[in-house]
Amino acid sequence: MLKQLVFIFTFALFLSASAFAQENPKSEKEEAKLNSVVQSEQSSEMTVDSTATKIWNKVCPVKGNPVEDESPTVEYNGKLYGFCCPGCDTKFAKNPEKYAKNLSEDGTKFIGKK
Repeated sequence: MLKQLVFIFTFALFLSASAFAQENPKSEKEEAKLNSVVQSEQSSEMTVDSTATKIWNKVCPVKGNPVEDESPTVEYNGKLYGFCCPGCDTKFAKNPEKYAKNLSEDGTKFIGKK
């Protein structure tokens, strides 16, 4: 009987230790995978930056609303594009050529379809 209790206790201890030991490598792998996805989404001609100060456009190239100062920015083809809200920057980053065409040459008017 004592041998069975020792065996059960040892087995439970082993399972607990192995469960805790596997949590960190899994989270590190997920974090590394997330970082690689973020890096692959950014190309050499496009970068997302929320601290830039010289925004080229006055209206959002995605929705056509006025650009907000605190929203993220994306640099594309040498111009820093501002957006009306968070989320528009990720849409723009997925297809910048499409959304860049929505603005007038000086960036003050939305000429695309909403």
